[in-house]
Amino acid sequence: MKNERNYLGSDDIKKIELEILLCVQQICFAHSLRLYLCGGTLLGAVRHQGFIPWDDDIDVCLPRPDYERLINIIHTKDVLPAYYEMLCFEDGTFSHPAMKIIDKRTYIEYDFFDERPDKGLWIDILPVDGLPDTQRKIEKLYKKTSIYRELLSLSLAKPGTGKTKIKGVLKLFLVPLARIPGTKTYAKQLRKLALENKYLSSKNVGIVTWGLYGAHEAMLKNEFEVPIDVIFEGKVFKAASCAEKYLKNLYGDYMKLPPVEKRKTHDMRVRMLDGKEDV
Repeated sequence: MKNERNYLGSDDIKKIELEILLCVQQICFAHSLRLYLCGGTLLGAVRHQGFIPWDDDIDVCLPRPDYERLINIIHTKDVLPAYYEMLCFEDGTFSHPAMKIIDKRTYIEYDFFDERPDKGLWIDILPVDGLPDTQRKIEKLYKKTSIYRELLSLSLAKPGTGKTKIKGVLKLFLVPLARIPGTKTYAKQLRKLALENKYLSSKNVGIVTWGLYGAHEAMLKNEFEVPIDVIFEGKVFKAASCAEKYLKNLYGDYMKLPPVEKRKTHDMRVRMLDGKEDV
């Protein structure tokens, strides 16, 4: 049984994640890659000028061509510190069709998942892909990806566990079934769907492989590609010029704080390896 004093506090977790983000931003700047804040991280920048107080993760995105260049740069050039590691589906190191940069000096204890490769604190790096020209086709695409994402997450879950007893019991039956095709099968399908519409020739773009908000993720490419500056934790980062429209699509009245009961935290149990609890 580990002593609670060994676990990192929220401020320490955020500090480590911000350091990863700054490292990735430096790499992207040096190689002319377009890195944008997105999702809850962009919401935090616009509404709080930093992390959402009850949140503790970082999401960024790049256009698909830049995303693939970033993978190649990290593989072929010595750009990451030795204590960082890239995990991505493209090179077989990650189960999701996305990328993470993790800090190997940290360790996360998971309750609801079996052994995972992303055991350290991380930031999520997501590709922005082309989308169909019509709203109907965009919605159809995201309905398909939603099914595969659910199956992928279920295939990684730990049978018998869940935030409620009912979920735990259901997972006893559903997890083994979801694992029959295999996690890689779902991830391949997600990537295939994301690549159906080429980024360079598409009018509409959005995060597809892990687009949790469905068709609301869609943006006009000519607006997405125009960068603006935003402040996050006292540092300047880039976002799409359509940031306000994007946030409204995802969160509605995004400047209004949610009720206290909906301010959910991840409650991560994170510790430094080798007994290095101080960061």
